Amino acid sequence: MNEEEQQQESPSTETEAESASAEVVNWEEKAEDYRNDYLRALADTENLRKRHEKQIEDARNYAVDRFARELLPVIDSLELALASPVEGAEGIAQLRQGLENTLTLFAQALGKAGIAPIEVGEGRFDPHLHQAIAMVETEGDANRILAVHQKGYLMHDRLLRPSMVSVSKAPKTAE
Repeated sequence: MNEEEQQQESPSTETEAESASAEVVNWEEKAEDYRNDYLRALADTENLRKRHEKQIEDARNYAVDRFARELLPVIDSLELALASPVEGAEGIAQLRQGLENTLTLFAQALGKAGIAPIEVGEGRFDPHLHQAIAMVETEGDANRILAVHQKGYLMHDRLLRPSMVSVSKAPKTAE
C-alpha cells in the first residue's frame, strides 16, 4: 500500500510542480508586460514634454506674428509717403493726408491687438493711469488734468505706458 500511496502522491506532486512552474512563467510574463507598459508610458511622457517645450518655444518666438502682419500695411503706407515727391502746398497737404491715413491704419492695428489709448475721461488725475509731470496752480478743483503731453496706452486691462499729464493744484492761500 505504501507504494500505491507514493505512486498516487507522485503524479499530484509532479502536477503541482508543473503548475508552480507555469505560475512562475506566467508572473514573469506579466512582469515583462508591466515593464514594457512602463517603458512605453515613460517614452510617451518624454515625447509629450518635448512637444510642450516646442509649443512654448514657438509661442514665445511667434507670439507677435499676427500683430506684425497688422503693421505691414502701416510700413507700406509710410514707404509710399516717403517715395512720393512733395512740391508746393498741394504736395504738403497730400503728405499730411497720407500721414493721417497711416496713423489711422496704425491705430486700427493696435486696436486689433487690444492696445488702446487711455482716455482722459472726466479729466480727473488717476495715479494708476497718469503720471503727473507738472503741477499748475489754478482756480477750481485740484487734481484736474490740464494737458496731456504724451498719450498713455492700455493693453486689454494692463497699463503699457501712463499718460504724461499736467495737473492742477489749489492756489496757495495768502497768510
